[in-house]
Amino acid sequence: MKDYRRFYRQKSIGPLIILFSLFILPLALTIRSGLWEEGSFTVKRIVSALIDPYTQRILLFTLKQALYSTLASLVIGLPGAYILATYSFRGKKLIRALATIPFVLPSILVVLGFVIFFGNTGTLNTILMKVFDLDDPPVKILYSFAAIILAHAFYNFPIVMSIVATAWEGLDTKLEAAAATLGSSPRKVLRTITLPRLFPSIISAAVLVFLFCFNSFAIILVLGGGPRFTTLEVEIYRQARMMGDPSGASALAIVSLLINGILFFGYALGQRKLTVAEPMVERAFEERRPTPIRTFFILLYSLFTILFLLGPILAVLSRSFIGSASRAGEATFSITWYRQLLGLERPPGHMSSALAALINSTLIGVAVSILTVTLALLLSVSIVRRNKSSSALELFGMLPMMTSSVIIGLGYVLIARLFRPSLFGTYLLITLAHTVIAFPFALRTILPGVRSLPEAYLHASYTLGFSPGKTFRTIEIPLLRRTLLTAAIFSFALSLGEFNATLILSGSQVVTLPVVMYRLIGSYHFQGACALGSILIITSGLAFFLGEVAKGDSV
Repeated sequence: MKDYRRFYRQKSIGPLIILFSLFILPLALTIRSGLWEEGSFTVKRIVSALIDPYTQRILLFTLKQALYSTLASLVIGLPGAYILATYSFRGKKLIRALATIPFVLPSILVVLGFVIFFGNTGTLNTILMKVFDLDDPPVKILYSFAAIILAHAFYNFPIVMSIVATAWEGLDTKLEAAAATLGSSPRKVLRTITLPRLFPSIISAAVLVFLFCFNSFAIILVLGGGPRFTTLEVEIYRQARMMGDPSGASALAIVSLLINGILFFGYALGQRKLTVAEPMVERAFEERRPTPIRTFFILLYSLFTILFLLGPILAVLSRSFIGSASRAGEATFSITWYRQLLGLERPPGHMSSALAALINSTLIGVAVSILTVTLALLLSVSIVRRNKSSSALELFGMLPMMTSSVIIGLGYVLIARLFRPSLFGTYLLITLAHTVIAFPFALRTILPGVRSLPEAYLHASYTLGFSPGKTFRTIEIPLLRRTLLTAAIFSFALSLGEFNATLILSGSQVVTLPVVMYRLIGSYHFQGACALGSILIITSGLAFFLGEVAKGDSV
């Protein structure tokens, strides 16, 4: 047993050293850049940033858009949580499945979907103009505050729906039944008994959504339409890459980290209250069949959800197969953009770098998958098999989730300024940054699989004289192959769609699919962007499908 414990303790050393080097050191460089000037500690940059009217306006707008986005997510998500937790109806599983779509989509793809679906010449306006015989598009929201809120709501309302519905389904309904027996109306029961008990889950979901919206980057960068709607993350990127002032960007990053820390502490506190509020119990009565009027509203909500979630994605897929001889020409079915992507036709403009971007993204994604899954596996078995410090190890592995990818990218920009990397060095830095971003998700995928392994298999192996190393190679890894494949696909998909850190780090040296998509969107070459976006949709869908299969086949 001493060899057993020593073996699994040693398994955590490599991942901890590598993660410390890949995450903590770049983060420390960012903090040092913002707090040190001419070799001495100073808060002058931070104070200067906070008292600057321009920075104050950016910070206030960042908080404002996050607040409005959170409220919009609650307004859309809470009715869905009520429907999923309370009623039994056909299509319920479909709604739950559709609600997972935003979780697996890269942010740049969400942006592209909204431009294609809600744009002046987009799918929605085209349909409305034909149905109602209109000359002008009735929906004009792109590059506005409303577009930002709508995109954030699309991305985040499933979080509200999922967290609150799960908590709702776990409530002991005996209190509601007792109140109904005493003569309380259903509305009064909902207002005075159910909602107060759901309050911790609602607050937890709201804080998490606020945190995501506060750190939003791609949605603001594209749908904001200019400096009027700049947020803290966009300003960090602007100062680091466009203004050439990484120290100023670091000062803003420190402000962002402090706010993120407060928000994450609030989320963790809400989760703690949620877990101790009341244990999961068997429901006192089955889910109700809705009345005809409620069936009508459930149908409306379901149709809205399907349109809201699937509309932008289907619009991207369909637009990638549309071509015309000229801008004013009639739209016809075409695979021109895929031929250009594969180098079978000579592509124009930014599309000329699409094939190189596809190759770069694929190679980086494969490297990230191998590195991430290896590190996550070693840390996972160490967390599960050792008795002490397992919670601390798991928390350390999740730390990158508490930091925005823009700030992670900024840390690697500072490393690049120190070492002046070659082209290969830039590829390496992007790969390492993607590994940091993907690692927590791989760890969350692999940990449950390791925890579900029957320890009887391991004990039998030791009894037969196998060493811990041989047991790990011949027993544990084969039993975890489905979980490891799922983690690898997830890591590959995350790397393929990673935009924030890549844009701030790569510059013009290295192009990836999301970066080329961003440039194509900026030049209004939407069909080409949709062709690249379709690749991301297929990859993300495959990652989700394999994840669901692995859950069903887990040990």
